[in-house]
Amino acid sequence: MRRFSAVAGSFVVFLAGYAAGTFCGQLPQQIQATQEDDDPKYSRDILEAYRKSYKGVRELNNLYVAGGQSTAAYGGMNYFAASVGGIDAEKDLEEGRGVDPETFAALYAGLAVPKIAENMDYDELGRLRYKKVIIRLYSQDRLKRLFHHRDQLEVRSDAGE
Repeated sequence: MRRFSAVAGSFVVFLAGYAAGTFCGQLPQQIQATQEDDDPKYSRDILEAYRKSYKGVRELNNLYVAGGQSTAAYGGMNYFAASVGGIDAEKDLEEGRGVDPETFAALYAGLAVPKIAENMDYDELGRLRYKKVIIRLYSQDRLKRLFHHRDQLEVRSDAGE
């Protein structure tokens, strides 16, 4: 009899625990998969303006390249070059005169086009070189001239509206 009451008591405790867990317990939250790629940091308006801007800069860059006013030393689009009227980055590297800020960053990031990359290496101090000449940023005077030219392009393009 003692054994029966122990089994019966255990069974009652088990049923109570089961019932409490089933009906009163905390259920895990249901997880639903979504296919939203929206980055909350960027609104739809920002992404739409970026798309339009990118398309415009790409078109402008293509016009510079077609007109021989610009060459690239890396595979991406050079926004700085597009904003200042085009830059001949290959010629700048060949002449060792320095490069624009965006090209400089892209070369250090390892994004050079193969034609340029095959002539690049590092010196003993870790500085990036093109044909054994250290790659430098444009001089302060040249950067000032480019920024002035950008301002003039803006004025001229506004006058053309």
